[in-house]
Amino acid sequence: YCHGERDVVVCGAGPSLQKYQPIEGAVHIAVNRSFLYEKVDFDFIFAQDYDGIRMCQNELVQYRPGKCVKMLGAKHNIDAKTIPESLAIKCNALRFYMDYQIYLDGYGSKLVRDIELRPIGGMPNVGMSVMQLALYMNPRRLFIVGCDMSGTHFVPGHQTKEELAAEKKQYDAYWKDGNQKLLDKWKEIKEFAQAYYPETEIISVNPVGLKGMFHDIYQE
Repeated sequence: YCHGERDVVVCGAGPSLQKYQPIEGAVHIAVNRSFLYEKVDFDFIFAQDYDGIRMCQNELVQYRPGKCVKMLGAKHNIDAKTIPESLAIKCNALRFYMDYQIYLDGYGSKLVRDIELRPIGGMPNVGMSVMQLALYMNPRRLFIVGCDMSGTHFVPGHQTKEELAAEKKQYDAYWKDGNQKLLDKWKEIKEFAQAYYPETEIISVNPVGLKGMFHDIYQE
């Protein structure tokens, strides 16, 4: 897709996304609700479960029809995180399978190189899973934005105060309790990239939780 000549930017929905100054000419991939960031016209939207897009479904359906590729995860098993097929149809989305049914645990999921033939590794966090798509594009540089490893998001979506409080409590505990395990998984992604895409430079923009993992830059 990029042939080693274009940059790719993965945009998570962490608070630091608001500091991001768009990189001109880059392919931009939105993770979950981050497509609501108005300074970027996103080329792709990537969501692996319903929790990440439940609060902004109408916006997702209406977002840049015909100009943005929407990729929504599919599961073999049915649970509260299953993205409805009816929503995918409204979005004219591409569906992709993850390896949950094989490993049953995001920490056990395996990164894959050929995402056209194998299910994408369902990592503990969608910001990790999308790296397989971004690297598969073979970018010159891969920028990571808004993957803060924090309990808050840059925009709330259509959620009540109670729902926002519950979400913050859930993610605060998730990032705090699993911090080292999550960093170890990011290290696994780094090693995967070095092995299969050694010519792609990975850069963290305004990093918070990922500080020191990749090449860090700060936009003033």
